[in-house]
Amino acid sequence: MRNKRYIVCTLYSVLCILCAQAQLQVLTLDSCLSSARQHNCTIRSAQLEVAISREVKKQMLWKYFPQVSLEGFAFGAARHLVDADVTEVGLGGNTSDFLKGAFELLTAIGQVDDPNYQLSSELKLLRWGASAQARALQPIYWGGQIVNANKLAKLGISAAELKQEVSERDVLQEVTETYWLVAGLLEKRATVRKASDLLDTIAHVAQTAYNHGLVTTNDLMRVQLKQNEINTKALQLENGIRIASRLLCQLSGLPYSDALMLETLPEEETIDELPQTPESINISSRPETKLLDLNIRYNQLMKKVTIGETLPHLAIGISGGYTNFFEKNKFNAIAFAHLSIPLTGWGETAHKIKQHKLQIQQAEMMRDDLRAKMEIQNAHVYDQLTEAIKLVAQHRSSRDLAKENYRIAMMNYEAGIGTMTELMESEALLLQAENAYTDARIAYRTSLRRFNDFNAE
Repeated sequence: MRNKRYIVCTLYSVLCILCAQAQLQVLTLDSCLSSARQHNCTIRSAQLEVAISREVKKQMLWKYFPQVSLEGFAFGAARHLVDADVTEVGLGGNTSDFLKGAFELLTAIGQVDDPNYQLSSELKLLRWGASAQARALQPIYWGGQIVNANKLAKLGISAAELKQEVSERDVLQEVTETYWLVAGLLEKRATVRKASDLLDTIAHVAQTAYNHGLVTTNDLMRVQLKQNEINTKALQLENGIRIASRLLCQLSGLPYSDALMLETLPEEETIDELPQTPESINISSRPETKLLDLNIRYNQLMKKVTIGETLPHLAIGISGGYTNFFEKNKFNAIAFAHLSIPLTGWGETAHKIKQHKLQIQQAEMMRDDLRAKMEIQNAHVYDQLTEAIKLVAQHRSSRDLAKENYRIAMMNYEAGIGTMTELMESEALLLQAENAYTDARIAYRTSLRRFNDFNAE
């Protein structure tokens, strides 16, 4: 019995440990990016756009094949469709001669088999009937519209893939920036807690000095005010961490948890220079440039499609049919050629062609303008990264100086040769330097991601 209880307790303990580890799982940047590629709504929507474009391309392929149609018709009337007394119809001449001629006609078409049959003056025909027809039409020349429509569909796939690339890049940039923002806020939270511990030490030292009559009540109140200020900053940080973490989970498609943990914001190494310069980067590889090139190609193809509307259309086909209107089955088939030559609409088409020419000029102008803007953007991103690298080194040095300044101020205060004001100022400078160093590392990480994405070959 004791062994069973021991086994149950052991299994329960292991389960609790596994649950705790699952709740405290540390999210890495790579895991967030991988999850965003699979679950982010914007990226998934772009992937669906590519799939939709491919289906449109498959639809266009069927335009090359024959268009086959089937038609059927049948009727049954309550009365004969032709029901008349020929003696009452003003036919002219002798009615008996007309009946004789009608009798001979019906005999000829097989409606009367008995030669002794006496034909009545009443004429009744077509009470029921049926027909069916099958038709196949194969386009031979359609003014280039079918070929150009397939080219447009293929162009749509390329455009959708480029848009997917842009969407994925922008989303992953946002995930990276949000990730390092959360990591930076967590770093600042640790800094604030460290500052709070320092204030607790200062408060203890100030209280000891006050008990020995070395300081006044004003010094104690100054420490308490600073502690209240730190507590306010800690509360603001907690709210910021919660909102930024929710945003990160939403972008990455991950469930939000209050126990969310991220990898520590790394200490950056000193970087002398970047491997690339803005002038050495080929902006033609950017998907935005390729999209505008496709836009020019799209308008060129649309111009050809418009011209194709005014050209002759040639098709060949075959049609087979079945009829039964006089209780006789009839089958027949024909082969035919269909030629259509538009003779009107040239004026409207001329203005459409001119419209496409203007749209091509507009697309070329937009492409050239975007290329110039991307060159400026490359230079700006490059400058941001070089600035971030320098600021990391500067703020690291400032933080080290602030630490040393606080250490000296604390030693002087404990030795009685420093004031509380100097000690509080050194503590404030240390907190400011720590936060500035954290901001510099966040700026470097986001700038590096943006630089690599925009300048990827």
